[in-house]
Amino acid sequence: MSTPRTLTLPDGVHPETLETERGAFATLTAIPSIGTPLGTVLLVPGWTGSKEDFTPLVDHLCRYGWRTVAVDQRGQYETTGPADKSAYSLAELGADVVAMSKALGGYSQLVGHSFGGLVAREAVLTDPSVFSSISLLCSGPAAFTDEATVQSLQMMAFGLENLPIEQVYDLKLDHDSKTPGYVAPPADVAAFLRKRFTSNVPTSLAEITRRLTDAEDKTELLAKSGVRAQVLHGETDDGWPLAAQQAMAAVLGVEVEVIPDAGHSPAIDQPAKTARLLVDFFHDYPNLRTV
Repeated sequence: MSTPRTLTLPDGVHPETLETERGAFATLTAIPSIGTPLGTVLLVPGWTGSKEDFTPLVDHLCRYGWRTVAVDQRGQYETTGPADKSAYSLAELGADVVAMSKALGGYSQLVGHSFGGLVAREAVLTDPSVFSSISLLCSGPAAFTDEATVQSLQMMAFGLENLPIEQVYDLKLDHDSKTPGYVAPPADVAAFLRKRFTSNVPTSLAEITRRLTDAEDKTELLAKSGVRAQVLHGETDDGWPLAAQQAMAAVLGVEVEVIPDAGHSPAIDQPAKTARLLVDFFHDYPNLRTV
């Protein structure tokens, strides 16, 4: 889970609703105030996250001339979703992202953070024609495999299916607060984190949690999709093992790009450095497709 440093939106970043053929999605959107946008960047958040995980990055990318849209996925924070387990397969979530890109005019530069990377990959495999590129930010090739992480995720999913979501958050917060190095956020941010978690559709969060224990490795399929790929992570990323991310990059035929002084949330830790790596990748193509 990413923890925002501030809840104040930069000038030019606004909450908007993105209407698509698969429903409406809450977004934070920024459009350059001068000139025609170079194209669209679509940002997909991860497990227990939301569009707010990208707030400073949205601002930086817009300053580089890109229309930038960060979304809440279905059932996540301010986007509604059904209480139907089948609605939260990677195929369904990926189809949502395809619909988002189409609604934004297609040819999006797609960025998936953490679990959002698995969803972004599924979207590209569903319809590569509506994406110009995919950037996997602190993401991995498949489900987690270490026993401790898998057990923790399974317990979370079980709790979400059997306890009030507010109680699950309290248990999670108690666990996190006992982790070495934990620093309590300011009161307003702490209140936001609670509101965000408890606003999720419980079925959505439970099923997303399960996807982190059963997602298949489709890296080779992504490599054959024809969509340019980028792999980047924070220097001290503690999500997927760095070796797994490096192996994923090797299959994709790219070098991992490391963001200094950042952990699992580079969009918050180092938004300027992250934005620069992204836009350099977007522009490093002779036939850049823009809207």
